[in-house]
Amino acid sequence: MADSASKDRAAKRSGRGGPGGGDEPKQKRAGSLGVDAGGGGGSSAPATAPASASRAHPGSAAASLVDVTVEDADALDCGVCFLPLKSPIFQCDVGHVVCSLCRDKLQATGKCHVCGVATGNYRRCHAMEQLVESIRVPCLYAAHGCALRAAYYDQESHRLVCEHAPCHCPGEACSFVGSTAALLDHVSTAHKWPCITTVKTNDNGYSNVHLHDGFNLILADCSIGNKNKGSTSSVQCLLLLTVERQQLARFISVHWIDPHAAGTSGSQGPTSKEMECKLWYSANFELIRCSTWLIRHFQSWKFRVARTNLSNGLPKPDDCFQVVVPNSVVGDGTGIQIEVRIDIN
Repeated sequence: MADSASKDRAAKRSGRGGPGGGDEPKQKRAGSLGVDAGGGGGSSAPATAPASASRAHPGSAAASLVDVTVEDADALDCGVCFLPLKSPIFQCDVGHVVCSLCRDKLQATGKCHVCGVATGNYRRCHAMEQLVESIRVPCLYAAHGCALRAAYYDQESHRLVCEHAPCHCPGEACSFVGSTAALLDHVSTAHKWPCITTVKTNDNGYSNVHLHDGFNLILADCSIGNKNKGSTSSVQCLLLLTVERQQLARFISVHWIDPHAAGTSGSQGPTSKEMECKLWYSANFELIRCSTWLIRHFQSWKFRVARTNLSNGLPKPDDCFQVVVPNSVVGDGTGIQIEVRIDIN
């Protein structure tokens, strides 16, 4: 990496990023990047970051390093695809670095994407690999309880699965934002809404739940099927079942509260998985209607569930499927007993 850093940055801004030199320039990041150059710890606060015991020496820079600021985070990205660099990293004869995938593309051109110097073969840049492996950044959701410091190149992958990602309270006038666990605690203590965190399933995968009028939150075990491998597993999902009592019927809507989903109803977020909900309602009784005896009533529904983190508020009823159960078969009780099964494909 003998060439100057200013020449690298000038080349990026001039749009010489792709193998053919015609890619659009990368947008400059705003501000600097505060990092921990220690190699891993779990604390969310800036921490002392010495090297390993076998390499750190008293008085060395590694032994006294507390915090580092990277003024130009572009230096940690591939100069061709502009994605964060991770091992293996390669360099041309002059020293300009690229990721493994872009190295394969550039070998066909025979020239470096920055300096244009003919290069017979890109070589591994072990020094850059060691550098990017040592740089750790706090999680975006550190304020919500995540203490992990991921590698710079891995921060986006972690963000997409971080269990501390926030979701919003469904209350219209409530501004609470927190992780799924924090949301459950909030709605049960602050709003006193029904929260079911332990549900048992029968042999058919259905759970029997008692729904009250208004909001009902259920932490349910959802079955995940893999069509290619024919296998299944389960994961816990937070469901919001809303019961609205009207003159002739009860209207039930179901939403999947997923902190990694977009705020709008129906979004699939960072994955293509879809949630399928099956509801079953049945009642055994005797009811006289025009000299006719009604002995048993049942309804079943199967529909896809809207996915949201509620950042834009609760989706409108017209934007999602609603289950309709006649009041004549439910009665005037305080709730409705219904069976629920959730599958994720």
